[in-house]
Amino acid sequence: MASSQSVAVAPPSRKELRRLVLAIGLGGIVEYYDAFIASFAASSVWPAVFFPSVGPTLALAYSIASFGAFYLTRPLGAMLFGHYGDKLGRRTTMVWVITAMCIGLVGVGLTPGYASIGVSAIALLVIFRLLFGLGLGGEFGGGAAWITEYASASKKRSFWNVWVTPAPIALALAALSFSIIQTATGASFLTFGWRIPFLLGGVLAVVALATRFRLQESPMFQAMRSARSVERTPVLQALKEKWKTILLLSLAWTFGGLPSILQVPFSISYMVSLGVSSNFAPVTILIAAVVGIPLLIMGSLLGDRVGRKRTILLSSLLSILSVFAFFSLVNTANTGLIVVAQVFTFGSVMLGVSVVPAWFAEQFPTRIRQSGAGLSYQLGALFAGIITVAILPALIVAGGGTSTAAFNVTILSLAVCVVSLLSILVTTETKGKPVE
Repeated sequence: MASSQSVAVAPPSRKELRRLVLAIGLGGIVEYYDAFIASFAASSVWPAVFFPSVGPTLALAYSIASFGAFYLTRPLGAMLFGHYGDKLGRRTTMVWVITAMCIGLVGVGLTPGYASIGVSAIALLVIFRLLFGLGLGGEFGGGAAWITEYASASKKRSFWNVWVTPAPIALALAALSFSIIQTATGASFLTFGWRIPFLLGGVLAVVALATRFRLQESPMFQAMRSARSVERTPVLQALKEKWKTILLLSLAWTFGGLPSILQVPFSISYMVSLGVSSNFAPVTILIAAVVGIPLLIMGSLLGDRVGRKRTILLSSLLSILSVFAFFSLVNTANTGLIVVAQVFTFGSVMLGVSVVPAWFAEQFPTRIRQSGAGLSYQLGALFAGIITVAILPALIVAGGGTSTAAFNVTILSLAVCVVSLLSILVTTETKGKPVE
């Protein structure tokens, strides 16, 4: 086994750190942007485009399942890119990662509908979702490891790392682009309009790719490689040494998938069933995203001040309260109260998501950091994905359709939050500890 001796390195300049944060942040925006535009499309477009031969309830269930297919390959991506990231370096793998994500995005945007090529359309949709998930699986671990090692001497590691998960910015871009394009294309939205956001996401991915080519390798990884301390099988070593940590962290952050379970795509269809305008429903998500941006930053600063564990614990408690309030507010069909419900739920989760990159990356030494952090995050995403892909659609069908499934979805959301809360209580705080 390779030596676990820590390596002292001189910290990069603030300018270099900012360039890295920008490059990783762009990739993070692509990650969440895709998740949200795909969820919007899954709730409003894909049932008609890819599943026109079944009833509306089954079409929505199949559409949500297709959207969530990318969850299945995320852990595989974490293992693949984590292995090579801990062996070859952060920079190399992060270029591969964004390339796979770009192909997945553009592929979905160019896939013909069921009316054109039949079942092949569904197969292509799922393939491109799986490919995107493979690339996405390496994004978090590589980004968190790279920034943590660049900012190893900083007391603001939580703040610098928050840009690994810029979910509110991505959600705002997704909701805004989807809303504008839906209005601008009108009747053509079902044929080609919905594809435009995916193609725009591909352009953003190319920009992220170009920025990563200009970056330097992590100094801590370089020092480790010079000392010949690179593990032969980093992923296996991470599982052997830190399997309990990986499992606990993955369960602790599963509630971060709450917006995918409760808000998008489900709440959009639910609001429409209540008579809320199909154009206004995504706007409520947009407002929640805009408010979530300062909350995300606030959470990262709180994580640097009072600790990562305390911050995510607070977030999980607020999320439980938001679940209780969500449908009570949405069922009023009052636009103001619907916005409050969306903001409360999304903002509560963002407080905790803000500290996840630093918290996860700091749990592992440099030789297995990308593997360990990536696996922890993506296993949590897999748990959330199973809920989104399998359990949520089943509950919608069992509840008789979107309009009558609110109780089932509430119980499911509460269960996820409680499991996360209990897992957080037995995790380790990393604030103030040196990066190994």
